Amino acid sequence: MSRSPVRSIFVLALSLLSTAAAAQERLPAFTLQRLQFDPGALGSLVVGTGRTLDQGVFRSSVQFQFEQQPLAFDESWDPQTNQALVEGKFTTHVTAAYGVLSWLQVGAQAPFILAQSGTRRQGMLPPARSGLDTPWVGARAGLLSVKRGAPVNLAVDVSAGLPVGSAAALGKGDFALLPRLQLGLQSQRFQLGAEVGTLLRKKLDISSYSGRENDIIGNEMRLAATVTSLGGKKTRGELSVLLGLPLSGGRMSTEVLLAIRRHALSWLDLYVLGGPGVGVAMDTPAFRVIAGASFSTGKID
Repeated sequence: MSRSPVRSIFVLALSLLSTAAAAQERLPAFTLQRLQFDPGALGSLVVGTGRTLDQGVFRSSVQFQFEQQPLAFDESWDPQTNQALVEGKFTTHVTAAYGVLSWLQVGAQAPFILAQSGTRRQGMLPPARSGLDTPWVGARAGLLSVKRGAPVNLAVDVSAGLPVGSAAALGKGDFALLPRLQLGLQSQRFQLGAEVGTLLRKKLDISSYSGRENDIIGNEMRLAATVTSLGGKKTRGELSVLLGLPLSGGRMSTEVLLAIRRHALSWLDLYVLGGPGVGVAMDTPAFRVIAGASFSTGKID
């Protein structure tokens, strides 16, 4: 005996609904944002130089960032033809840092995704348009300081990414820890800085979603270097290189950022920075551009 027409229609409707739901799947939650700012910004805006804020000095900043294709699964990048799950992303970051002691600094930063858009890829919907991103808190202890007669600046910095934010906007991951060792050399005209650290976080393999091997979010070794001009000038330049080496599978990430900072007032800095991402790591933007301002109660550089 054949099934009734009503039952057939019901089964067909359920099949269509399940197919539509599968076609509108989203990626599992993780933090898409790779870049962190240095809340103290002593030398570089994004790379620690082994220095801490003087005791009692407070610095805060706000910056607006645009990222081009920060989430893409293609092996090459062409802004005129390629589509991505996130094609454009606008984020604002607020940071704060305080010199507790002459050798101890605490800091925090809170990003918020203002808007992001993209195209459905591999049957997945783009993330939500806006939402809170992962906030970070941390502390830095200066082990050696040029101000105290040492030949170099050396500090240990430990930051933690808190498991809050918007999962739908790819702004929330599990608890993350980033310990770093920072080194800096100073002269009258320029400053060199370098840091090495390890980002510790839960492993997430999304290769089955992206259709590529080694699309993994996991532990990374973080390396960075910077050179900045000094000498008391009101305007100075900064060049920084950021490198992420996967430790639990994944793809290497590299970014080169050039910055110009202007000491507009004794307590106010204005700056712009930006540059390209290199390689095909899925969470490395093709390029990013940032404009910001910082406010401090003491001299920063």
